[in-house]
Amino acid sequence: MLKVKDTVKVHINKNSESRILWLISAAASFAAAFGKLLGFPSPINVAVAVLSGVNIIPAFIGSVCAYTIQGSLEAGIVQLCSMLVISVVRMILNDSRRNENPIFISLLTSGIMILFGSVMSVAMPGDTYTTSMRMLSALLCGCVVFVAKTVVQRRDNDGVFELSGINGIFGGIIYIVIIATLSAAPVPIINLGRIAGTFGILCGVRKYRNAGGAVMGALTTCGVLLCNPLLAKNTLLLATSGLICGAFIQFGSLITVLAFLGVSLISLVAIGVNGDTFFMFADLLIGSMVYIAVPVSLIKKAAGRVMGARNSIDLVGQTASARLSFASHTLSDIRSQITLVSAAIDRKSKDTDLKRQVCMAVCSGCSMFQGCWKKKKDYTLSAFSKLENTILCYNGISPLDIDKNLPVCSKAADIEFAFNELYKELLAEKANSIHLKEMRELVTEQLASMEDMLSDLSYRVGQVRAIDPSLSSQVRDYFSHLGYPNAKACVFIDENKSQRVEVFLTSAFRGDRVRLTTGISSITECDFDLPVITAVDNVTKLSFAEQPLLEIRSGTFQASCNDKEYSGDTFDMLSLTTGERYVILSDGMGTGKRAKLDSMFAVNLTSRLLKAAHRMINSILRVKGWEESFATLDILKLDLCGGLAEFLKSGACVSYLYRDESVKAIGGQAFPAGILPDCIPDISDVKIFEGDYIIMTSDGVDENVVRNGVGLIRKSLDADPQEIAQKIGEAAMETYKNHKRDDISVIIIKVEAKSSI
Repeated sequence: MLKVKDTVKVHINKNSESRILWLISAAASFAAAFGKLLGFPSPINVAVAVLSGVNIIPAFIGSVCAYTIQGSLEAGIVQLCSMLVISVVRMILNDSRRNENPIFISLLTSGIMILFGSVMSVAMPGDTYTTSMRMLSALLCGCVVFVAKTVVQRRDNDGVFELSGINGIFGGIIYIVIIATLSAAPVPIINLGRIAGTFGILCGVRKYRNAGGAVMGALTTCGVLLCNPLLAKNTLLLATSGLICGAFIQFGSLITVLAFLGVSLISLVAIGVNGDTFFMFADLLIGSMVYIAVPVSLIKKAAGRVMGARNSIDLVGQTASARLSFASHTLSDIRSQITLVSAAIDRKSKDTDLKRQVCMAVCSGCSMFQGCWKKKKDYTLSAFSKLENTILCYNGISPLDIDKNLPVCSKAADIEFAFNELYKELLAEKANSIHLKEMRELVTEQLASMEDMLSDLSYRVGQVRAIDPSLSSQVRDYFSHLGYPNAKACVFIDENKSQRVEVFLTSAFRGDRVRLTTGISSITECDFDLPVITAVDNVTKLSFAEQPLLEIRSGTFQASCNDKEYSGDTFDMLSLTTGERYVILSDGMGTGKRAKLDSMFAVNLTSRLLKAAHRMINSILRVKGWEESFATLDILKLDLCGGLAEFLKSGACVSYLYRDESVKAIGGQAFPAGILPDCIPDISDVKIFEGDYIIMTSDGVDENVVRNGVGLIRKSLDADPQEIAQKIGEAAMETYKNHKRDDISVIIIKVEAKSSI
């Protein structure tokens, strides 16, 4: 019985909605039929009828009524016939995909209107102006249909229509059509188009300040001009008024309106008082009063209904993503400029001509210059070229070289001195150029690394889209029951595909965190860890992260190559989130303090920058000094929520995964960070499960030692990671007992199931 009642209610709602759409189509077409395009009947009513879809017949009836009232059925015959034919064609096609295609429906509309316009021109010959206006009206109508249909589709697909790029142009066209239609309304004394335009200008000023006022003023002028060119003279001042009053928006709506009216009044007087001056000012005054009377909240709500709106979390995410992306592109531009400057400097250094500089320094002041460089130019040039080649090959020239190539030169000593000194300067300049070039390359690499990180952050921020409104509402209600009525809650999926809950309170949270976590987990049907609570002023944020399915236990062992030296290995373990763990191991090349410093430097930087900063670490290790300086880098990232281990190895030893009594080597070969300008790391990943062991070592541990140490895991179902690390480390030391050994580091990670709260 209930189902029958529900079905009846649905039918009643659908019928009432159909009646409303029927009336809207008829009313809109009725109003549009009064429109004029440069004194000619407007085709906008045809566009309204086409856009009405299945309600095209009500739109036709509305146009017929409007033409009857005006007594202009004959003038509107092209529009009425076009509506009927378009309706019939769409019914015959009966293809929703084609009928909703903006290109098809706009071409169909223009084509049919051109057809009937041509028929009318043949049946009732008129002047050239009438014929051309019929063609222009047909094209304008098709354009309006295309624009409106495209806007509606984008609004439906994206959930929002943003006024930027081509969308802004389309929005401007629709606004002009609306103003033109309203301006033609047969209302005595006032002009609805100018009143609506005034309201639109002030709204544009409030939203976009000076630019919004100027643009909306110009668009309003275009709309009024299309309807009635006689009103254009006074309407031209609207763009200027909108531009100037935008400077007063900071003082409030009332001051802004007064500034708008004041500027408009001065402009009207400056143009010259005419028959439309007082009517124009009356329209501006009425539009301004409407703007003041309508609440801002109502304007925003109406704009949200028409344009669509994203929730605040999406807007914040998009803003942050856009700013990070902008910063990334800025760094890319800077890097490009550095590359261009470097290329220009390289070209300049290559163009250095040593023999020409010597000629200018010595020969230009010689009394024999004309004889040597004019009469015997080829001989002299060949001799100077041979001297230049000699100094480039042997880093200097002697008096014998001068006598051999220039036996009769009166300034042989000066030429020898000039060649040698200029060559020394050239060498110093090239050395400086090389040094500066390397520094530019290092800066470029670091900028590229920062660009990658910012791009990655921009992508990650932009990926937070999967927000669950229903669960968010349930969590908010749950906090209301707990005594926090103003709580704001959001349940979403982050970039790691993990569920998260964030709650904002306007007071401190004083309840039981364990009971709260249990309640949130029950609502979302997901296990969460205890919340991270952050308080700033009077706002408290509770952040719940999904409880990982897995956890780890670790064991480590470390020894230097001998008891008197520092170990050149450094490792670190850190946790960024509840589901992410990182293990970082670095082996500084060599042993002792220098190797220790290199590895510590790499590990500390990596702990802050992680994988995205590998190129930056590489360049920083190279810039530390002219001496050879590099270190291996071995990073393990554990995703305990998704059950994934990712390895990044730069010159590091292979790691091992023990599972089901078998051992798998992980990782390939790659150069250590800092050894070459471009060291590409080896990256691999594996799925991890409960009971897996991951073994990471430095190159002081032989593979056979690791495989023998795995026997300890086989002997015990719950082998302690620390015990295994100790045994493998001691076995490695015993292997090199009678030989010189390297520094030894062993890290054992055991994957276990996460224990419940």
